[in-house]
Amino acid sequence: MTSELMSLSKFIDFLEEMNTPAVQYAMEMEKIIFHDPSSAIVKARKFAEVIVNEVFIKENLEVPYTSFYEKTSYLTREDYINRRDIQKSFDTIRLIGNKAAHPGEYNDLADAYKLHRELYNITVWFYEVYIVEQIKVPPYETPQPPKQNNVEEIIQKKLAELLGKDGFEAYTKQSEVEEDDNEDPQEEDSETQPILQKNLDDGESYLSREVQRLKDSSQEAIENANQFSRFKNYLHVDRKVQKDLEEVLAKNNQKEQGSLILLCGNVGDGKSHLLAYLKENKPELIENYTIFNDATESFSPNKDAMETLSEILNGFSDQNFGFSNDNVILAINMGVLHNFITTEHEHYTYNLLKEFIDDSKLFTQDITAHFSSDNFDLISFGDYHSYELTSKGPISSFYSSLLERITMETNDNPFHLAYREDETSGIHTMVHENYKMLQNQRVQESIIQLVVQAIVKKKLVISARAFLNFIADILIPDEISKFKMLSEFEVLEQSLPNLLFNRKERSEILNAISDLDPLHCRSVHIDQLVIDLNTLSNWDSIISENIKDDTPIKWLNSFVTKEALMGYTFNLFFESFIRNTYLTNEKFADNIADTSYTEYLKNLFAFNKGEMQEVKRFYEEFKSAIFKWKGSPKKDYVYLNKPSEKYRLAQRINLRPTIDHLEPRRDEVLESFKSTILIGYRDADNQKKIYLDIDYPLYSLLTKVREGYRPNKKDEEDAIKFVEFIDKLMAFGEKKEEMQVFFKADQRFYSISKDDFGSFVFERE
Repeated sequence: MTSELMSLSKFIDFLEEMNTPAVQYAMEMEKIIFHDPSSAIVKARKFAEVIVNEVFIKENLEVPYTSFYEKTSYLTREDYINRRDIQKSFDTIRLIGNKAAHPGEYNDLADAYKLHRELYNITVWFYEVYIVEQIKVPPYETPQPPKQNNVEEIIQKKLAELLGKDGFEAYTKQSEVEEDDNEDPQEEDSETQPILQKNLDDGESYLSREVQRLKDSSQEAIENANQFSRFKNYLHVDRKVQKDLEEVLAKNNQKEQGSLILLCGNVGDGKSHLLAYLKENKPELIENYTIFNDATESFSPNKDAMETLSEILNGFSDQNFGFSNDNVILAINMGVLHNFITTEHEHYTYNLLKEFIDDSKLFTQDITAHFSSDNFDLISFGDYHSYELTSKGPISSFYSSLLERITMETNDNPFHLAYREDETSGIHTMVHENYKMLQNQRVQESIIQLVVQAIVKKKLVISARAFLNFIADILIPDEISKFKMLSEFEVLEQSLPNLLFNRKERSEILNAISDLDPLHCRSVHIDQLVIDLNTLSNWDSIISENIKDDTPIKWLNSFVTKEALMGYTFNLFFESFIRNTYLTNEKFADNIADTSYTEYLKNLFAFNKGEMQEVKRFYEEFKSAIFKWKGSPKKDYVYLNKPSEKYRLAQRINLRPTIDHLEPRRDEVLESFKSTILIGYRDADNQKKIYLDIDYPLYSLLTKVREGYRPNKKDEEDAIKFVEFIDKLMAFGEKKEEMQVFFKADQRFYSISKDDFGSFVFERE
């Protein structure tokens, strides 16, 4: 094939103007790329080697190394190659070039195309750093096929198969085919239509479309109590709150008088979804009810939220109670409900309703999942958790069921059908790779545990909608390209584990999970893996022994030894390796688990279940934390003032726990529970009791205090409720009877006490 028959890119002209000897290799690469990709890849490697040698010349450096790897490593180490993308370009050329240079059949046009783009990136970098002359940098364009004997048509057909429809054109414009997040890919489903609508153009991905529907920006994310699509119906998971509401509705249908059902909660907790589900699937339960899904919206611009509510609920006012046959379901924010029952209304009073809500203890620390009285029913969404407590740790049947809906291999699963359809059409992207990894049961469990950990540690409320959007975020990279066109490093960057831990700006969930990255753990197990990677010559065994899933093993097997990587690219490999190990290897995850978090959940389960032996142990640990927080001169004595003062005062205190608030339960799996540990103490006469809610952040701080950590001013500010609790607890002490005084100047203790005649006695200890 001659150069006259070959249309060379403007990239070649640019290289010639730069007057670099590397131009010859780039020109030869473009000439042979279509009929001999393997040789073209070798030319790309030669090009990169020439550029590296020119850097040594430009920087007046001696060349103490002979191999391409040693030279690029030196330039990276000494910060001459100081850009991550350029490090990746050199490493990509070296990795693919090594495959093409080895004996055996190797002929991959996709890899040749990747390297042509890397050559362009390296050239532009070299020009910007080392070329003084101002030359116009052309935009990137792919090599054009030769125009003879229908070769162009053959090549373009090959590229269409490789890149997909419009892929070749998009690639030449230096932009990837991008999905429209806001596109409504298909109209509302009907029962007569198949669950997967096959209405895309050739080359477009059905799986990408279906996963996009999980996002907050999709049409499916709009909740409407009067509308429930087939897609939403498929994803629907029955929960205990639904079961309880259905029982209330069935019971009330037997009544002759009207009834009011209050669905209390917060924005995004699933009230609208549940009402829409019932209307679509069990209309007989709610056909006699008027549903108000957003009571804060007024019927008239002249009425505020309280006036609107008064109009909705007038049939349940004190004046009309017992005479009205209204059946109302009111979905309402807890704050709005509290304002309503504490507000004086113009035409009606609602004392009976207020008394019912007070009796339900909705606004107390008690658990009020469901409460009924007369014509009123209240269901508190806030007391139905998205996870359950067990003696072995938390589980989430809700999140597990959602993931099962998305990943199970059945003919009614639109995601699985979409994956199969794309597979048949030869469409394969990182969305498909990530979806395949998500099908691993262990990976699903690891993700759920991370989500629950985020809920407990960061006090997040994660609705079904937010969870599904989160799943879309860890499946879909920023740019969707054909898998074969991605470099090994791009594969790692766009893989599920790195999308999971590296996208903190995407959502509140991902921001919380980024703090739970296993790379943040200080563990001998991670240290050992670092040692193995730096000492063992072959990484195949390390990868296969630690990662328990074939998909990420395939991603990482391109990197055989450390000699193939340098700087940023080695870090990218190592981070990917640790994260994949964490998600797929249960033993490794257990070994690096946060023991403070594990113990907190163990204690939380014990308090909610009423396991007195464990409760007793916790009270002993908490007592130790109190004494170490305040400081203690000797057993059962605690300091009352700060260490900075001239002398220290200490009193004896006998901590008397109270467990009246705990009730033993037989359930082994707790669905309704208090999400904090509630402890209490009483005075000597059992006349006064004080309580403290211990959440995870406070528990973690107190654990460190028990282990010797000394709290600072910020700790005291963050734990203000605990500090106030201790101040109240100190009132239960015996300072009126006897106190210890420690004089720091002479390091001596004295006691002040009362004798039998009520006189004070001051003596040295």
